[in-house]
Amino acid sequence: MKRQQNSFLSTLKQLDFILIAAVLALTVFGIICVSTATAYRGTNRNVMVQLFGAVLGFTSMVVLSLIDYDLLLKKLWIPIFIFGLALLTLPIIESVPAMLRGSFGTNKNWITLPIINVDFQPSEMVKLTFILSFGYLLGKLKDDTNRLKSVLLILLFSGTTILFVMLEKDLGAAVVFIIIFVVMWFVAKMSLWYLAGGVATFAIAAPFLWGLLEDYQKKRILVGFDPWSDPTDKGYQVIQTIKAMQNGGVFGMGYGNGTLTHAAAKSVWPARETDMIFGVIGEEFGFIGAVIYIALITVVIIRIIRTARLARHEYGSYICAGIAAIFIFQTIENIGMCLGVLPVIGLTLPFISYGGSAILSMYLCIGIVMSIRTHKSKYYFERDVI
Repeated sequence: MKRQQNSFLSTLKQLDFILIAAVLALTVFGIICVSTATAYRGTNRNVMVQLFGAVLGFTSMVVLSLIDYDLLLKKLWIPIFIFGLALLTLPIIESVPAMLRGSFGTNKNWITLPIINVDFQPSEMVKLTFILSFGYLLGKLKDDTNRLKSVLLILLFSGTTILFVMLEKDLGAAVVFIIIFVVMWFVAKMSLWYLAGGVATFAIAAPFLWGLLEDYQKKRILVGFDPWSDPTDKGYQVIQTIKAMQNGGVFGMGYGNGTLTHAAAKSVWPARETDMIFGVIGEEFGFIGAVIYIALITVVIIRIIRTARLARHEYGSYICAGIAAIFIFQTIENIGMCLGVLPVIGLTLPFISYGGSAILSMYLCIGIVMSIRTHKSKYYFERDVI
């Protein structure tokens, strides 16, 4: 009993407390932003959902950090992959009755959980299941990831998940999965010839892919680079976000004092608590608040990359690379679309944007990183620390 207790305490001591502190600071900051961004609704339901997601996420993170990721994936990597695909089918299945009635909508990337009446976005959870299973697959292939047979397996494995995401018409999530796929394979020593070939293929196929997009998706992409080209429709959100940040200046207007943040009508700034919440940071906390967020998320990314270098197995590094790719890309894309310099493709700002499933997913990712860190001790026949 004492030996188990000592082992438990030894594991806890190996936790990355700098990473935990940064994540908790971001979470608190996010809840504060969601609180002020949703005050116009006259209810604290959004705050409670965000807080519940954070508490559940933190608990899950601690539990995951104590589980040996190697033992978990050796037995369950294929079931984890299949489970992820199954999750992606839920929004599609739920939308079938509406489609039969002739209502096709714009996308099908979320479901409403019964009883508690809370929206759940499966693709947020599938980011992690994909990273875990794909990372383990790359680890099994080892140095053979550039052989034709391995390449076909990699493309089939990742392409299946990306295809399911595209069927949900969630452009933002699809781009994230493609970024994860490329980054993880690149870290696993993907040949630069394949990378160049992929870029060339995309360039050739771009006109065809453009034709497959819905009209609203095309407009959002084009207007993302020039929101003033459609100021009353697709560019409206971005323009309001830019105005909010201009209102904040260097030091911000102060918590609860944002003019646009606290506009009574939702139509004034519809997505202020979700995709455009960086504008809330800018208006109420100013340039200083924006810098604080960027500094904290940078700490998180650096600690994840550091854990990748400590991983006991090569695929532990691949998993960390995939998780770091999520934080890096979503942060850059979200801030870029809020500033009107990148397309608006509906991506949340990590740990800040409202969404219980989003923040839970972030914490689960951190939990896996912690597991890789706390179980970094290697046997004599395993890899050296790079």
